[in-house]
Amino acid sequence: GVDVGLFRPLDKARARRALGLTERRIVLSVGRIEPLKGLDTLIGAMAMLANLDDTRLLVVGGEPGSDIELERLSKLAARLGLREKVTFTGAVDQADLPTYYNAADVFVLPSYYESYGLAALEAMACGVPILAARVEGPRTFVKEGVTGYLIPWRCPEPYAQRLDILLTNPVLTESMGRAARATARTMGWDEVANRMLDLYTFQLEEMLKVAVGE
Repeated sequence: GVDVGLFRPLDKARARRALGLTERRIVLSVGRIEPLKGLDTLIGAMAMLANLDDTRLLVVGGEPGSDIELERLSKLAARLGLREKVTFTGAVDQADLPTYYNAADVFVLPSYYESYGLAALEAMACGVPILAARVEGPRTFVKEGVTGYLIPWRCPEPYAQRLDILLTNPVLTESMGRAARATARTMGWDEVANRMLDLYTFQLEEMLKVAVGE
């Protein structure tokens, strides 16, 4: 489930001003900084975009200067000529995450494995389309071509292709964002709790039927 009250659509321009962002196109990824998250794939995809002008990648998570994987990714970005295009923010407070989500045009989750992928669902609740690896978790709630895209390959090229599509089609991005928010609302904590209650009630009723011999 996701807190659809905390994670909700906000004014994009205001969110960007709050974060000091001046670029026209913002790509975002949020999560732990570790090889399993596939952030090298995302950085490689950014380098392949047809037009990097006025574009920035924000990577939220980890602590700059104290993480081996973060250092490796920073060096990769520099080697690919993206030193001025990629920002590693470090960890941010939970209360500040909605501002980051709402500042983004696209949220990317290129993980090699995700048991759930809550950050992607939080971004959807904020009305942001998702570009995610087709792994457990995201593929259960990201609707292909409706709320975003699912990528089955662990290489930068398909991510770059889909990013180009989303970043150059604001009407599509807005439509997918609305669909993403609608989907996330069906997975709010109240909805999830009620479904769990219905499930347990059904199971209890079935057990009682067995117990009385019905």
